[in-house]
Amino acid sequence: MDLFRQAILRQGPPEEFALLTVQEAIKPQKQTKLVQDENQLLENILRSLLQELVAAAVQSGQKVMKYGVSIVDGESSQGQIPRLLDIVLYLCEKEHVEGGMIFQLLEDLTEMSTMRNCEDVFGYIESKQDILGKPELFARGKLVMLRTCNQLLRRLSKANDVVFCGRIIMFLAHFFPLSERSAVNIKGVFNTSNETKYETEVPEGISIDFNFYRTLWSLQEYFCNPPSLINAPGKWHKFISSLTLVLNTFEAQPLSDEEGNAHNPEDDAATFNIKYLTSSKLMGLELKDPSFRRHVLVQCLILFDYLKEPGKSEKELPSEAMKEEIKTSEERAKKLLEMTPPKGIDFLHSIEHILERERNWVWWKRDGCPPFEKQPVKKKLVQDGTKKRRPRWSLGNRELSQLWKWADHYSNALTDAQRVSTPAITKYWKPLAEDMDESAGIEAEYHHKNNRVYCWKGLRFSARQDLEGFSRFTEHGIEGVVPLELLPNEVRARYQAKPSERTKRTKKEDTKNSAQQADENQIATPPSEMDNEVGQADPEASAAPMDTDAGIATVNISQEETPTPEDNQKQSSDTDVAQEAGQTEADTEAEMAMIDGETDAEDVTDTAG
Repeated sequence: MDLFRQAILRQGPPEEFALLTVQEAIKPQKQTKLVQDENQLLENILRSLLQELVAAAVQSGQKVMKYGVSIVDGESSQGQIPRLLDIVLYLCEKEHVEGGMIFQLLEDLTEMSTMRNCEDVFGYIESKQDILGKPELFARGKLVMLRTCNQLLRRLSKANDVVFCGRIIMFLAHFFPLSERSAVNIKGVFNTSNETKYETEVPEGISIDFNFYRTLWSLQEYFCNPPSLINAPGKWHKFISSLTLVLNTFEAQPLSDEEGNAHNPEDDAATFNIKYLTSSKLMGLELKDPSFRRHVLVQCLILFDYLKEPGKSEKELPSEAMKEEIKTSEERAKKLLEMTPPKGIDFLHSIEHILERERNWVWWKRDGCPPFEKQPVKKKLVQDGTKKRRPRWSLGNRELSQLWKWADHYSNALTDAQRVSTPAITKYWKPLAEDMDESAGIEAEYHHKNNRVYCWKGLRFSARQDLEGFSRFTEHGIEGVVPLELLPNEVRARYQAKPSERTKRTKKEDTKNSAQQADENQIATPPSEMDNEVGQADPEASAAPMDTDAGIATVNISQEETPTPEDNQKQSSDTDVAQEAGQTEADTEAEMAMIDGETDAEDVTDTAG
């Protein structure tokens, strides 16, 4: 112990003499690392020394962390206890001694110190947070540190030591990882022991509405235990009626900008209290206080947010009537927050952002608190002087090359009967035909025609197997491509082929062009050749039987004189006049037969010649 007394008085960094002091005091078996028994012996020595230093500081009336401070060359040296802690922290960090030893000394120091001294001790802990949070130390001492902080929180007053409590909670939040389950309220349990006491009997000599006073403070019973409102309709109706009365009063007595500007938020930070006083004599002043109103309204939003909280079971969900009342009351509370000066709109946006983050935390806890940290990807080291070349594939990429190799092992894959083949159009369009049947009652949003891939494949199949059905796509859309035999009678009638005016016009134009072409052929043939052809065709006609149309055409040609260009022009104009006058389909077919007959006759005469 004397060696360590001398060590904490030495100047210079601990790495210069810390390990040497341990080797002289313990004489370990190994030069750089102590075994279990040696660690226990060293821990007992250090804890005894720490206890003596704290006792000496108390007797001298000095603060624990300031005991032994001396001024050398105009600079103040470090206290003896912080010096001892630095030496032990260095030994733990370098793994010369057991890693949890520094945490045990800090716990002993907080237990032996008063609350004023504990604030200085905790300041030292905050300053060494980065070192204490290293993996090799954190794994050994996290439970001891958690126990130390919890003991400090129990000793502190929640009303008078709010800032110190906040420092401890913030330290734990940074010290432990986000996924640490020990720091999470998994079940979402509320602190129901936080009771608000207020006056229940009307005092004498007050000028306020005592019914409003009692109603306002009775809301705290529901704010501290929101789950009690879910399956209790009587409590809910009582709560909503009380809240409506409070909101009506706030709306009837709005705060002016002068009252809001007179309120200084910095004064609240300096004189912050965890709870408001509930005396009825202060009710008038509290109603004019913007912070008081904001506290009540924010409590309302927190409660409503819990009732709408996602992930609840069906039994815990509010009823439809409750949802409407929650929505109405929430909108009124937000409107009052906007109207409350100063900067009501900015304040409301901040509260909404906080509540949104709270909902994310709720989902995270419901999912089992998965870790946020991702392990870094280990990069493979490439030897110096060598470059990693990208693999080359014979067919462009890995998948095509692998497919080509499989062909050697599965040579019958393309001829396999089980292989996917092109389906028949009647089988492929059957689902869409069922959708088109109105008696099936299938809603339009679930029809197969909304599937673009399905329609695209079907059009390709119809173009190969059913060209007639494919042609109906331009007029009737994708439903017109469906084979008619798949459709019911009332639906089939819509898509059956009907001669349209456009089809008739096209047919007449083709007839006119054919007639003009036949007339041109007659003009191009000389009269002498035509006579010879007719003369040669007569014996053939008498010797061999001919079609009726061909015979009639031959007689007509032989009897007619050679037409002149004027006759052809007149005949063409007569034909046009007849077509424009509305020539029937029967006349057109007869004319087509005559032309066909003439053509057949010419072929016969050519053969005879």
